[in-house]
Amino acid sequence: MMALLTLKSKLKNFYEKHYRVARGSVKACIVFAILFVTTFHLDYSDLLGQYIVLAAISIICGVMADFVSLLAIAAITLGEIYRISPLASVAITILLIIYYLLFGRLTEKQGIVLVAVPVLSALQLGYLAPIVAALFFSPVIIPALAMGILFHFLLGGIQEYALVISRQAQEASLTASLEYLLEYLRGNAYLVITLVAFLVTFVCVYLIRRTKIQYASQIAILVGAILVLSIILVGNITLELEINLLHSIISVLVSVVIAYVIQFFRMTLDYQGTRKLQFEDDEYYYYVTAIPKFKVAAADKTVTRIVSEDTEDLDLRLELEKTLDGEEENHF
Repeated sequence: MMALLTLKSKLKNFYEKHYRVARGSVKACIVFAILFVTTFHLDYSDLLGQYIVLAAISIICGVMADFVSLLAIAAITLGEIYRISPLASVAITILLIIYYLLFGRLTEKQGIVLVAVPVLSALQLGYLAPIVAALFFSPVIIPALAMGILFHFLLGGIQEYALVISRQAQEASLTASLEYLLEYLRGNAYLVITLVAFLVTFVCVYLIRRTKIQYASQIAILVGAILVLSIILVGNITLELEINLLHSIISVLVSVVIAYVIQFFRMTLDYQGTRKLQFEDDEYYYYVTAIPKFKVAAADKTVTRIVSEDTEDLDLRLELEKTLDGEEENHF
């Protein structure tokens, strides 16, 4: 634990000192990893699959706004799909546009979940998505979670369609790709089980981590892992899905470990969220709302000191630091 605390402190100091450079570099690496995974599984375009192109796009995304990264990832993915079926690429584009017109205004973080679900699923870590999403997002993210699952299975259908047409001697009809995708989704019981497992897990993890019990987030991760695995296993037995149980168990265990690591560092290195604290002395209760400095303009800052005649020596800053330290210890 001491080593983790030391590492956390070093990362915190480095991140605060080099915030813009560190965030841009990390974002560029994440975008490159996502594009690499995407082009590795959808390797249909020689141009889009080149490492130099992916690296250039990632560097540009690192210095641009977050929505630019999401647009770049979507463009690369749709470009790969276009090489297999232009009509399927257009249909998926329209589907994404309709989704954002309906749900895009709910939260700005929907794109992150929408991209994370198919990417993590491609890495065999899809069970991580509902657990981590429930730890840090509210239920308004549920449409993005459901859409991410649908998008993952659409990509799987595209891959199977590419194999089918590669074995056919004659050229496929114009609408063959859409017909194949619709049939693939309609008869896919695994899609239904995955959707149910992810949504139920998200709701349970969210409700548990919102409770006031000690170590609520850690308990929520463990319960979420057990729940999602149980639903998958029950679905495998009842619907005869022929899921590799050993593979699923290993995937869930690895997801739990990653979720605990993310929870540890995210909770203690969150410099963007507003924190509400409470402490007391012999005479007063103190309710404090701590807001990051970069969110408040200098002209908007107002500091008011209230000092009681009998408590002039009370060091509010010391009390606040004690409360912050205690809150961080509860996350360990």
